[in-house]
Amino acid sequence: MEKRRFSRREFLKIAGLASAGIVLAACGGKPTDTPATEGAPAEAPAAAEPTAFLFWFQAENHEPEYASRVEELNEKFNIDLTYEIMSRDAMTQKFPATLMAGSGFPDIIEQNADDVVGFLKGDDSIIPFVDLKPGLEAGPYADQVLTTRFDRYSKDGKYYGAPHDVHPVVMLYNDRAWKEFGVDLATIKTYDEFLDAAMVVADETNMEMPDGRPRAVIMDCLSCTNLPARMMDLGIWWTDANGDPELKNPAFKEAAADFMRFHDYHMDIDWGNQVAMVKEGQVLTQFCPDWLYGIHFQGTAEDTAWLADSPMRMTSLPGMTADSPRTTSWGGTSASVPKLSSISDLAVDVLLYLYFEDGDGQMGKRFVDTGILPPMKSAWDADVFHEPKDYLGGQVAGEIFIDAANRLPSYSEQWTTQLVTSAWGGQFASAWAGEISLDEAIDAAYEQAVADIEQNAF
Repeated sequence: MEKRRFSRREFLKIAGLASAGIVLAACGGKPTDTPATEGAPAEAPAAAEPTAFLFWFQAENHEPEYASRVEELNEKFNIDLTYEIMSRDAMTQKFPATLMAGSGFPDIIEQNADDVVGFLKGDDSIIPFVDLKPGLEAGPYADQVLTTRFDRYSKDGKYYGAPHDVHPVVMLYNDRAWKEFGVDLATIKTYDEFLDAAMVVADETNMEMPDGRPRAVIMDCLSCTNLPARMMDLGIWWTDANGDPELKNPAFKEAAADFMRFHDYHMDIDWGNQVAMVKEGQVLTQFCPDWLYGIHFQGTAEDTAWLADSPMRMTSLPGMTADSPRTTSWGGTSASVPKLSSISDLAVDVLLYLYFEDGDGQMGKRFVDTGILPPMKSAWDADVFHEPKDYLGGQVAGEIFIDAANRLPSYSEQWTTQLVTSAWGGQFASAWAGEISLDEAIDAAYEQAVADIEQNAF
């Protein structure tokens, strides 16, 4: 039988009644044989008590939105929402403990993407999360959401996490600093062209600021954006569809070798000073996802004089070829519903509403406040995604990120993926430092990844 699709209005009405139905069913007693007194006025049914509802999340920059929506969620779903924000380490320790104990777990848990896929071991009977796909398909959002963003959190056709974001990566750069070297970075289409531009900076400055501080063409952590972007251009990811390491794929070596050409022009990311360093031109470029853009525009929001003539601009990443996808995704947050929740059906409705409802411009506000592009394609038509930004000298950030999102390749991950990236991280740092060759790094990382997967398979 074909599953019925609900309109947004019907969905909200049904979702708003859902918790009341749960409570009333739980409170219902045996039917009585005593007839009602004839002519007596009917008593109004007692209002259902709100259902206690617990939500865990990690990202501090999500809290202002969630705090502002507690009343909205309570009213829509007749719940009494409590949220807890905790560190990633605390959550990864506490959540499995609550599952083992059978109590204390949340009704919705929002985690780092890497942590979600860590639970995708075994079949559905072992995975602790509810399949969100039936709820998504029955509700009003299925045709509006960027469904490829669910792929990362999927297994065997089931959706075990919902995407909070897209996080497409673009190139954020100091246009004024680049043009001092005669380079218009907006014209750069390939990594070969980008390398030529980096060499110009090196030739004229010896990679130093006038006061002797080091200068960088690109700031990044070694496996955050530059390497994954090249991998996506070449059509590979850390693991294949079976969860096996892709480190021995010749395309992986090609991507890593191409990035290593930029060794002399690269600086490790300085989380505390990056905004000032890019603002000044000490760092000329960052490969920048939407959330990092949010950190930059928030970090300069009070500098009105500088914003009046901001040198900052954004454009697409270079590519392995000019017609490559020229983007990647850095980071990600996903929310799941534990199967052990006694109100899991209600929790699915609350989760989908929280993440995707845009009737009052919730998705646009998320973008304005944090820079995060929501995965709701229908929301992208709102004016806030098409407004010029002083921080970017009048460029329209929303349109640049939307363009990158539409080019972002789909990719899936397994519980093995994080083991592969972890094994690679230490070896690549040694290769980057010149302590071992790239081939040695690949061989050692592959052996370590395979051993770690075998050790954790049961």
